[in-house]
Amino acid sequence: MSEAAVTEPGHEARGTQYAIVVNGELVVVPGEVVSYAEVVAIAYPVPPGPDTTYTVGQTVEVRKEGTTFDVVPGGKS
Repeated sequence: MSEAAVTEPGHEARGTQYAIVVNGELVVVPGEVVSYAEVVAIAYPVPPGPDTTYTVGQTVEVRKEGTTFDVVPGGKS
């Protein structure tokens, strides 16, 4: 999974950057469209376990500052 292009949490969004919340932490993304893969990479830069899987979609448009994403890992069943 590629590394997401984000700035350090806690910095205010400026220009075309948007502040989103991922698993309770404020993160700034560089544009109004973010992929689910980027959100997963933000939530878990290192997968929590070898059998961790994610079901992800394509992209989502950030409609407002503070859009919240909850990312939960799932194991193989």
